[in-house]
Amino acid sequence: MKIHQISNGPCPYLPSGQWITNVFYTLHITEHRYENLLENGWRRSGCCFYHNVCPNCTSCIPLRVDVNRFCLNRSQKRTLKHNCDITVERTPAVFDERDYVLYKHYCLSRHSQNPTEDEYTNFLVQSPLTTEIMRYWIDADLIAIAWIDILPKSVSSVYCAYNPEHAQRSPGTLSILYQLELCRELHKPWLYLGFYVHASPRMRYKKNFHPCQELINQQWRDTWEPGRRMLYRSPDPANKSLRSQAQPPKWPILSC
Repeated sequence: MKIHQISNGPCPYLPSGQWITNVFYTLHITEHRYENLLENGWRRSGCCFYHNVCPNCTSCIPLRVDVNRFCLNRSQKRTLKHNCDITVERTPAVFDERDYVLYKHYCLSRHSQNPTEDEYTNFLVQSPLTTEIMRYWIDADLIAIAWIDILPKSVSSVYCAYNPEHAQRSPGTLSILYQLELCRELHKPWLYLGFYVHASPRMRYKKNFHPCQELINQQWRDTWEPGRRMLYRSPDPANKSLRSQAQPPKWPILSC
């Protein structure tokens, strides 16, 4: 695979700086190969695979959550309680007009962008991997969508879009909680959340899922919020002494 270095214009996360990436394009890549790339800080957009190499900047930090050790905090428990009327379906990532309409509405509201159907398809539908869509419903109302890659030892969160009218439900947080539960169901030990940028307010919620790891100088390091109280630790089924009376919530994931 031939790797190119390209300039993508201004940084999408910080007000100054240029976004420079090493990229390659492919319609064929194995899940094992991409998972290895993820472990080394790469991401994908459609069939474009990229690694940030912005000069004099290390603000984009790859982040992943340790699924088996994850525990809910109080805010996340409140988010689940507030969204007890949500149902979720999983489907293969194919074009659906409803998804595009919600994604376009989200982009116009949050980013002042007006993506075409082709742009949406190239970004989120076209994929050389096993990619799925998670749709979040209140009755017949589609309020949020997440795109995920299913990999041998992990799930990679590709993107999440939602109806801005439901922003008070914390759909980004809710989506990650459902993805963590999906990882448990599929026996995947890691959930990759993409990049964390401390100086970007819209990215900070990603750091609220503990314990998690950051990729620093090509080494994954545990990070934990100082003084944070653990409300739930996923027990080891083989060790009854670790079982807690407080059980994880039964989230209504619907596999299709």
